[in-house]
Amino acid sequence: MINFKIDNGVFNFRVAGILFHDNKILVHRLIRDDFYAFPGGRVEMHETTENTIIREMKEELGISVSINRLLWVLESFFTNKDDKYHELCYYYLIECNDKSILDKGDKFYITEGKNEFEFRWIDVTNIEDINLYPEVLKDRIDKLPYNIERIVDIN
Repeated sequence: MINFKIDNGVFNFRVAGILFHDNKILVHRLIRDDFYAFPGGRVEMHETTENTIIREMKEELGISVSINRLLWVLESFFTNKDDKYHELCYYYLIECNDKSILDKGDKFYITEGKNEFEFRWIDVTNIEDINLYPEVLKDRIDKLPYNIERIVDIN
């Protein structure tokens, strides 16, 4: 995975999927965290971002997805647990080819390795009510771009 720490911070190369169902959007969080994010994961060396989101959805959720389009390329600068991050994340609008995820309910838990995740379907109209990162995407969820947008988020 493309994630490394140097003297003055951490670089993270990530991909996330935006998955809708019945005006709800899928988010997740590590059980130990107090915030949600869009599901996805880190890019592996020599792996395209498209292949990353397909692989991550298969690994984490056991589902097959297809890519509708790339929505955002987000460059974020933030601090987490005393580490300064520089993160580059590609956000794809994805479609679920396997509807078995819908049988899991509005909230479900998955263990991947040593990490336990909570997944939730959040009503798009209530997205402002949850602690979701990156916050800059909250007001963009209800008006997805037709062309790729580049966003820089400095916190």
